[in-house]
Amino acid sequence: PPPSPAKKPSQLHPTTITTLDDDTLREIFLRLPSLPSLVRAALSCRAFLDAVRSSHAFRRQFRALHPPPPLGLFLGIQDTVSPTFVPLLRRSDPDTAAAVRGADFFLTHLPVSEDDDKWSIGACRDGFVVLDNWSTRQVAVYNPLRRTMDLFPLPPHGDDCEGLHFDYHILAAEEDYRSPYRVVCVWH
Repeated sequence: PPPSPAKKPSQLHPTTITTLDDDTLREIFLRLPSLPSLVRAALSCRAFLDAVRSSHAFRRQFRALHPPPPLGLFLGIQDTVSPTFVPLLRRSDPDTAAAVRGADFFLTHLPVSEDDDKWSIGACRDGFVVLDNWSTRQVAVYNPLRRTMDLFPLPPHGDDCEGLHFDYHILAAEEDYRSPYRVVCVWH
């Protein structure tokens, strides 16, 4: 058989990252190592920001693939006014270090009472810390990163609850942490 005719090389047009469609950009962004990296990339170009902002599904997928690292631990040390925060050392991550430096992990916004200002941690989840103070009969839901706090009265209980254990659970909106949340107290 005769040799096949040589194929003509197709004209390749140069491609730049700014000519990529939103789906391709989001695929690239999923491979970034952390949320601060995504924020930096999105803020570098209007098209990148639009690609990130326009897809709730992408943001949900990114959060699932890149959960935030723990910043530290709260320890309830005997005879202290409020729990003590111990940061986890991550010298290689300047974003995490900056978050710890800028937050209020000393819980300085908790109200102080003349009688007894001892606060205990009831729960810590999704950036919220739930604390209770039995002498002032208050529950505080505090976000140390945003420095926001809501105070609630302790749930009512009678003498029949003596010796029962209770847990706090925070039900927050998945997409937007600024939206209302609920605190559920379970006695058992």
